[in-house]
Amino acid sequence: MNKLTSTAIALVLGAASLASSVSAEIIGVYLRNGEEFILIRTTDEGLMFCTRVGDGFEMCNGASEQDDGSWAGNGMKNPDMPSFMTFSGKVVFSETEVSIEGCVAGNSQCEAEVWPKQ
Repeated sequence: MNKLTSTAIALVLGAASLASSVSAEIIGVYLRNGEEFILIRTTDEGLMFCTRVGDGFEMCNGASEQDDGSWAGNGMKNPDMPSFMTFSGKVVFSETEVSIEGCVAGNSQCEAEVWPKQ
C-alpha cells in the first residue's frame, strides 16, 4: 500500500468516526477510475452507502442487501452524470474488488464499473 493510499484511508476512517449521527460499519475503501477513493459502509438500518471521499458525493444512496448477497437500490447516482439522474443499481463484492452496475429505461441501458479494494 503506498503512502497516498494509507493517508487517504486514514482520512476516510477519521471522517467516518466523526459521523456520530449515523452508526456505520465500514466495508472498505475502493478506488474509482484510478484516482477517486470511495468509502463503502453500512448503517444499523441495513442500508449501504458509497461515498466519494474527496467531496462527499453519495453514489449508492441507501442500497439494501439482497438474498444473493448483492446490494440493490433505485436511487443510485453516477458523479459523471447530471445530478438529477438516478439509476437502478446493483453492487456485488468480491475479496479484491466491487462491481457496480447502474441501469435506466427498464434495465435496457446499463453501465458497470469495477473498483479495486485498497
